Amino acid sequence: MMERELHSPPQAFSFSQRRSHVRLCGLPMALGISLMLFSAGSLAAPTPPPQPPPPQAPPQPYDGQLLRLSEILGALSYLTSICDTGQKDPFRAQMQALLDAEANVSPRREEFAGAYNRGYRGLASTYARCTDNARVLIRRFRDEGVSITRQVRNLYGGS
Repeated sequence: MMERELHSPPQAFSFSQRRSHVRLCGLPMALGISLMLFSAGSLAAPTPPPQPPPPQAPPQPYDGQLLRLSEILGALSYLTSICDTGQKDPFRAQMQALLDAEANVSPRREEFAGAYNRGYRGLASTYARCTDNARVLIRRFRDEGVSITRQVRNLYGGS
């Protein structure tokens, strides 16, 4: 049978020995805590609270129609740039007027601009040059845009 080694009980420290032991053991721990706090950013200058988002306008009952109108304006802008190269693009200016009148808050503005860009890019990926079909689309989009404008004006007012 193996004899167990007996460990002598730890010796008691005198008060002065304890203080030096605490100082030596406490220093790395204090450094570790301060490094953790520093890396977490608590020692850095306090950052101001984030700005609240701008108040969003409530959705309007005609938003779907105006989004479609935005898409049509983008499509017309592209089609006239390839079919009527001598004409200045009036549709971009009309889109800017629509944004100024209806979408003055950032999220809504981005939504309307996104619809315009979808209309523009969608036809840019389809038509590289003016064709008879592109001219037919110009007429159809103009008619649809005029129809949407009249509907919104008649149902919801406006100038």
